[in-house]
Amino acid sequence: MRVRIKVNGTDRFPVESELRLPLMIYLRESLGLKSVKNGCGEGHCGACTIILDGKAVFSCRKSTGDLDQSEIVTLEALSNEEAVHPLIYSFCAEGAVQCGFCTPGFIMSAKALLDRNPDPSGEEIKQALKGNICRCTGYVKILKAVKLAAKLLREGQGWISRKEILSDTQVLIGDSVIRPDSIDKSTGTAVYADDLDFPEMLFTKVARSMYLHAEIININIDKALKTPGVVKVLTWKDIPGENSFGPIKKDQPVLADRLVRYKGDAIAAVYAESEEAAVRGMEAVEVEYKELPHIIGLEQVLSSDCPEIHEGSGNIIAKMESGRGDISKGFNDSDFILEKELKTQYVEHAYLEPESCLARMDEDGILIVHVASQGPPMDAHEIAPVLGIPADRIRISGTVMGGGFGGKEDISVQIIASLGAYLTGRPVKYTFTRRESIAVSGKRNSVIMNYKMGFTADGRITAVKADLSALGGAYASVEEAVILRSSSFAAGPYTIPAGEVKALAYYQNHPPACAMRGFGNPTVTFGSETMLNMAASELGIDPLELRLKNALVPGMPTITGDRPLTSVGIKDCLQAVKDSLAEYKYPEPKEGWIIGTGVAASYKNVGLGIGMDDSAGADGEILSDGTLILKVGCVDMGQGAGSAMAQILSHRLGWPFNRIKVFSADTFRDPLAGMTTASRQTFISGNAVLELAGELERKIRQFLSESLNLDGDQAVIRNNNIVSQKDNKTLLSLDTFLKRLENTHTSLKAHTHFKAPQTSFALKEPPEGWKDPVSGRLHAAYCYAAQATILEVNPDNGKVNVLDVIIASDAGRVINRAAIEGQMEGGVVMGLGYALSEAFIQEGDRTVTDTYGKLGIWRIGKVPNIKTIVVENPHDDGPEGAKGMGELPLSMGAPSVVHAIHDALGIWVTSLPVTPDKIKSML
Repeated sequence: MRVRIKVNGTDRFPVESELRLPLMIYLRESLGLKSVKNGCGEGHCGACTIILDGKAVFSCRKSTGDLDQSEIVTLEALSNEEAVHPLIYSFCAEGAVQCGFCTPGFIMSAKALLDRNPDPSGEEIKQALKGNICRCTGYVKILKAVKLAAKLLREGQGWISRKEILSDTQVLIGDSVIRPDSIDKSTGTAVYADDLDFPEMLFTKVARSMYLHAEIININIDKALKTPGVVKVLTWKDIPGENSFGPIKKDQPVLADRLVRYKGDAIAAVYAESEEAAVRGMEAVEVEYKELPHIIGLEQVLSSDCPEIHEGSGNIIAKMESGRGDISKGFNDSDFILEKELKTQYVEHAYLEPESCLARMDEDGILIVHVASQGPPMDAHEIAPVLGIPADRIRISGTVMGGGFGGKEDISVQIIASLGAYLTGRPVKYTFTRRESIAVSGKRNSVIMNYKMGFTADGRITAVKADLSALGGAYASVEEAVILRSSSFAAGPYTIPAGEVKALAYYQNHPPACAMRGFGNPTVTFGSETMLNMAASELGIDPLELRLKNALVPGMPTITGDRPLTSVGIKDCLQAVKDSLAEYKYPEPKEGWIIGTGVAASYKNVGLGIGMDDSAGADGEILSDGTLILKVGCVDMGQGAGSAMAQILSHRLGWPFNRIKVFSADTFRDPLAGMTTASRQTFISGNAVLELAGELERKIRQFLSESLNLDGDQAVIRNNNIVSQKDNKTLLSLDTFLKRLENTHTSLKAHTHFKAPQTSFALKEPPEGWKDPVSGRLHAAYCYAAQATILEVNPDNGKVNVLDVIIASDAGRVINRAAIEGQMEGGVVMGLGYALSEAFIQEGDRTVTDTYGKLGIWRIGKVPNIKTIVVENPHDDGPEGAKGMGELPLSMGAPSVVHAIHDALGIWVTSLPVTPDKIKSML
């Protein structure tokens, strides 16, 4: 059968083997159109959207052989080397691009809409984009981008020159600048790990346990080895080094040897010439099991006859305690005591880009691992012992990351791909299917919280006691660090005379719990802030006034006894929300619906703290063509770290923003910066870049003085000229300066390294207090936020619609205002999903939420109006006063939603998510 398909204006004739392929695979693999992203392969995420005969469709749901005489347009058709379509420009200009994995699909859905309706309403835009999911932006800036593009097109705007997109002069901290990486992401040229291909590449699939807990009696790989196309099959016996990994405890086998501990444990890795052959080989692996009793839930974990998942562990992963003061006195001093149990659910990260890795050996015997990882140096140290080689023989080459949210701190595909490349000598790619990602990847933990809080009659908090039982998974991952953070923030951003927090994390036969945005904070914020709202209701006190009365101020202690002295913005955030609520115009309730308002506040660490080395480097080199190469180790997950580094450098040095090229996340090329976690990179790497700017300025001045006989002592770069600060006189143009560099064969380079202020592992203040500020300094900095949520709820069916959100966040000094707003909007929407719909559900050995469409992720139609208030409270140690804040905006969603539902209906929901059935059952 001969089929003709016109793709981006060119006739294509798929061969017979391609006719059976999903259109998505044909476009990506046969035609190399990598803008078409494989997010789920089941039509749930919209990442693979293209335009087919004028309509936006999911290409994963179309068969290539059914499309004879069809016309297809992909994102590649909307740009060239010189210019881009107004839609692409608008997505960049409005800050609608974060990780970028979803962006091609959104742009194609938007183009199909604007082709038929040049002036759509907001609701029409939402309707057209309802099949596309974004996990990063919160959709607000995507809506603005489509509206801007529609306006430009109606005005007759043609394609926009790429040269006009980025600023060609200095940009300042605080400006809303277009992020350089947004251009590649919105044109589809950004390279994610699964977009890579190498000659003679092998594909990987892994045979995994179908049992929650079982003993492995025998593994037979004979049939798998005989499967056509299969090159190698590995079991635990074939691992050259250690068969274990883990970021804190190395308790997880690479390939299970004796036991499987959750449904999804890896047993055998199959490497084949094609993905189809790898699947057939995987299915041919035969495993004989003896099923063992499994443990799911706290009741089973605590039962006297509970079997141990890890021998000698008592099923306890870790314990943490925090607090200060005399807890008995605190409760004796109270007029009112409140006690409640609250519970949170497991949550899937659901980043749009499934985990993917390509590993290969180079000609020097170095293993190069192309992967989107939040911690490239840590990956090398996890892979090396398994292969039995030194870590310095492994190069982690970071690819663009399609969302991380903490989940890409952990090892997923890296070791399996590396083993294959190391033992076969051929490039190996391993990409999770979406179902595999959901089944195997780490989750936000589930926590049962027993809170007891004491108050005076006028609303002063006298004591907080909390017992936290965190349900982890089959392996430890970073659960120890997660409950450490939970115990640190379990009492909120308030000064409390007495506190006692105990946290235990437990093993169970469940996918591992790992880092997720907020890292232990959203759970306890739900617990503590719901307790405050309940207490305010009982005491008859305005809930914002209660918070303002107890809020931290500089020099006063947190629950651990830390006394932050600078950039304590919680009162400013609370007041900003209070003032906005006072001006808010409530809509008329719809028939059968009741409107309610809820509030919450939180705070979180900026940086690793707890006495850990928290440092980063920065390298800079000025090239004679005017490019300033900036190398940093910080990974950009879509939050804009790379752009922020360029903006800091441009601000301090005066270098044109569009001439700064940022490189990051390559362990052989770039300076180390540790893990992108703990909202730390703006503070840590930003300071390194700020110091680098000063070093480069010194070297420029030295060159002017020594090589050009100019007075360079006061020279600064302004508006593409080098001028004297003394009299503002132009010494020479920047281009002339660069020509002089070229003529004298001069290279201006600098390297800097920044280390955060000293902190201590100081969770529990001694009765006599900390001996000095450093002894009690848990973290170098904190960020603060407050939120109000206005919603409507229908008591007849329990449905909830969020109408408006007001969020105020203290980010220190603003670097890129649009980027901060984007982080706030994205965090708000993720927090609302956490509150109302998101859950990873496992019932026995069945994963209920086994597809992307079942996870409860919010789509664009649910998004409320979001008012973002950026509070600037500069930090003395931050780069130009800046500090991080990307995680915190998620945390206030759940308690503010629960509070608003109480305001509307008079009920307190104490477990998440707050589903309609749960509301109905309480009425």
